[in-house]
Amino acid sequence: MKVLLRFLLMVVLVVYLFVSFFILRSHAAEDKCVDLQVEVLDSAVRHYVSAADVYRYIEEYDLDPCGKPLGEIDTENLEQTLMHNGMLASVECYKRVGGTVCVKVTQRVPVMRVMAGGSNYYVDTEGERVAAMSRYRVHLPLVTGRVDSVLTYRDLLPVVRYIYEHPFWNAQIEQIHVNECHEIELVPRVGNQTILLGSAQDYETKFDNLMTVYKKVFSHTGWSMYDTISLKYKNQVVCTRTKK
Repeated sequence: MKVLLRFLLMVVLVVYLFVSFFILRSHAAEDKCVDLQVEVLDSAVRHYVSAADVYRYIEEYDLDPCGKPLGEIDTENLEQTLMHNGMLASVECYKRVGGTVCVKVTQRVPVMRVMAGGSNYYVDTEGERVAAMSRYRVHLPLVTGRVDSVLTYRDLLPVVRYIYEHPFWNAQIEQIHVNECHEIELVPRVGNQTILLGSAQDYETKFDNLMTVYKKVFSHTGWSMYDTISLKYKNQVVCTRTKK
């Protein structure tokens, strides 16, 4: 008898918990969103997108959840719509007890700005295009010239990423120009030389050779003796003297 009584009490308790859960869930779905909280998780190290930008995107897409019943708010649709903006690397949306909808985002990381063929856009570390906006001020190598189907911005990405991640070259290389022959030319921030990299092949070795020139030649002759440095041929550095 005691065993049966305990079993019946257990059944009643389980049923009670299930009923309570569904009743609370039903009431929670009817509760309205009272607050929208946006957090840019990597804002301390990157400054391309602010929380204000995300709020503005949400308003532009007419997805502001405030005042709407929580049960009608589609957080998955909010995530997908924000991702289509092109400036965000990840988006996580969820509802919190008390009627708050939280949106947490991370930003894409541009490594170059392309201004070629009438186009103007950023390219991130994954080779994805990011729209260029006037309110963003990002110090990145500028890519110009014949960026087309012969030599695409994706072909340039390994070289640009190498420059971006190298402290010295990131500070020294101001512009990457693709000339009429689809060869890569580098424009330094210090010095008036044209640095002809040629193709993107063996770019790390070419930069090592260029560093050797900087350390062993320019440290003695100064920056003005040569106006062209060619690295296009394997294991060769050809410097052309400045014409007086």
